[in-house]
Amino acid sequence: MNRGFQIQRPLYGPEICQAGHLLGRRSSKVSVQAHETNQDARQKVSMVSLGCPKNTVDGEVLLGDLYRSGFDVTDNHEESDAIVVNTCGFVEDAKADSIENIIQAAALKGNGKVKKVIVTGCLAQRYNDELAEQMPEIDLVMGFENYGNLSASLKQVLGAPPEIDEIEYQNRGRVQVGESTVGFRPEWDRFRLTPRHTAYLRVAEGCNHACTFCAIPGFRYVYYMFKTVNVWLRCLLLLLHHHHHQHYTLFAW
Repeated sequence: MNRGFQIQRPLYGPEICQAGHLLGRRSSKVSVQAHETNQDARQKVSMVSLGCPKNTVDGEVLLGDLYRSGFDVTDNHEESDAIVVNTCGFVEDAKADSIENIIQAAALKGNGKVKKVIVTGCLAQRYNDELAEQMPEIDLVMGFENYGNLSASLKQVLGAPPEIDEIEYQNRGRVQVGESTVGFRPEWDRFRLTPRHTAYLRVAEGCNHACTFCAIPGFRYVYYMFKTVNVWLRCLLLLLHHHHHQHYTLFAW
């Protein structure tokens, strides 16, 4: 835990934090995918995804999990039952941007327009205890190791009463983070945040260098590069799962 991390809240009040401001210049807007049957019975989730393409892919995989487990995905935050803020924690500007988006999401919760605020991404992995302590409006802080449990955890917190005993709330596991270096999950069956004709393809992850100006090795992953045959297989699976267009632009990094 990084005790030096202090959340700087903006001086303005929540009255100016409208839904449209949640999607900043580095965020990825969720595209709407309608569900044909029993739509009214499905709870809705929206996402603000910040930071690098790796975080975008993580967000797409999370949204795919949520959709398959019974949630509808919307780009209208005021219509969603929960907002997932997929944060970046690399440099100070990115941290400030993430905090501002969390505060704006919490303002919608305070106004009764959404029920829960979920925080994922690098800021959640790096400063999980500080976020939980200094921002009580966050309902769930989720780290990399527990991404596969997001659907079940979100259903659990959405079922919690508005006013809940603090001890009981902590017992429900408000902070679910774990290790930073974890096994890779399948990334082809995901809910895409990029334009329909483009997709990101992960070819490597993490870093083993200990540069004094960079904190990524401490909270992201150890360095790993996929073998060529694995990259081609994942590329093929991605194309098979998203075959709406004849031509795609794949961004590998």
